[in-house]
Amino acid sequence: MIRIVWQMRGRAAFAGFALVAALAVAGLGTTAAGARSATARLTLDGVVFQPEVALDETAREKGLMYRASAPKDGMLFVFPRPTSSAFWMKNTRVPLVVTFFDAAGKRVRRLSMKPCRSDPCPIYSPGRSYRFALELPVSDRRPASRLGPVAQLRRLVQRAS
Repeated sequence: MIRIVWQMRGRAAFAGFALVAALAVAGLGTTAAGARSATARLTLDGVVFQPEVALDETAREKGLMYRASAPKDGMLFVFPRPTSSAFWMKNTRVPLVVTFFDAAGKRVRRLSMKPCRSDPCPIYSPGRSYRFALELPVSDRRPASRLGPVAQLRRLVQRAS
């Protein structure tokens, strides 16, 4: 019994190490608080920043809901295919600015969004096709005109589902 537990712990530790190594190679990590959200090292208007990333449908649906504050570098929503989906702020406690980017990292639209705790909540539509959406605290004054580098954006899209 002890041997089996040790073997399983060893496998679990190895699996955890392999996951961390894979995320490091991919340019992804965990948040400073050790939360489950991954981050990516990117540039915004040529300056390095590290937003949390929402790579799958579950993460994109939850977004920044129920949080008391938004991450300093925001949350980047990565879509596997171009989309024109709208955003809403249901159960989001902080005002945000959302910037939509095309596959090349060029801004296509920027909107301010207000918290909403009960229905009906406003819908925020870019009215255009986009591949990435970056939510930042409303107090953020970066112009958010260009997201990159393009090679890293492509790697994120490959991981999105």
